[in-house]
Amino acid sequence: MKKITILLLAVLIFYVPCMTAYAETPEQKGATISAAVPATHVITFISSGGRIEDVDSTVGGHKEYGRRSEQPFHIIPDDGKEIDKVLYGGEDVTSKVKDGYFTTPPLVADMVFEVIYRDIPVEPVSEPSETPSVHQPSDSPAKTGDTEQAAVLIIAVLLMVFSAALIMKCKNIAN
Repeated sequence: MKKITILLLAVLIFYVPCMTAYAETPEQKGATISAAVPATHVITFISSGGRIEDVDSTVGGHKEYGRRSEQPFHIIPDDGKEIDKVLYGGEDVTSKVKDGYFTTPPLVADMVFEVIYRDIPVEPVSEPSETPSVHQPSDSPAKTGDTEQAAVLIIAVLLMVFSAALIMKCKNIAN
């Protein structure tokens, strides 16, 4: 029974890809499939903390571009900001931004171009303190001694545990 089932499944697997899909009706001897392809697509821009410029000027909320065109954009952060992440069509393309410039792949659908900025970290300015800080070298005897004492203590505890386990084992054998 298993062999017949496997044979029938194999015949079915080979037969299905060879079948022709028919989309005709009795009145019509063929099928026409058509699609409207737009000549332009819209890119929606989201950029809070800077601006995005194309070849012509600063772009606003959205702008139309020709189908299959590759558009270069210049990303300019506001003062005190830097580019954190660039998303194009929901995909992170930050690694493709070079010196603030990003060129889109060929445009085949309406897209969203979003730039996320972050504040540039500012190093705090420390004021000179009146009391000098005491710097202790890393090879100081206090630290070395503490480490050696801790190592000796750990070894001693392990030896006591091992000895206790050995004594209990010997008592169990004797009984």
